[in-house]
Amino acid sequence: MESKPLYDVLFRSDYGGAPFQFYEIITEQKEFNMLLKDKMIKPYITKEDIDTCNFILINLGEKSKKGFTIKVENIEELKDKIVLSINEIEPQTTNLVTTSPCFVIKIKSKKTIEIK
Repeated sequence: MESKPLYDVLFRSDYGGAPFQFYEIITEQKEFNMLLKDKMIKPYITKEDIDTCNFILINLGEKSKKGFTIKVENIEELKDKIVLSINEIEPQTTNLVTTSPCFVIKIKSKKTIEIK
């Protein structure tokens, strides 16, 4: 887990993500309930978090190596939104194994999120 004033990377897994790359910004109770029901993510969140935070579910898609990760390069809080820059980091390993990495980031704000 990585923790900074505006965000926490709550969860990271080499397995369990989708076979295609995408991200989803979770801002509403209905979507948030999906996280609360997930056995892997549930330990890192509380029911009250949805009142003060937004969440980003990131799937890197199917990869041929274990150990892919993400790095939050920059996060900026503006008057009306949070602007977030994220980079995918490829591992320096030669171990070939099919994975589908996924991550959950908690944004400590209810402002609109823009990902660059």
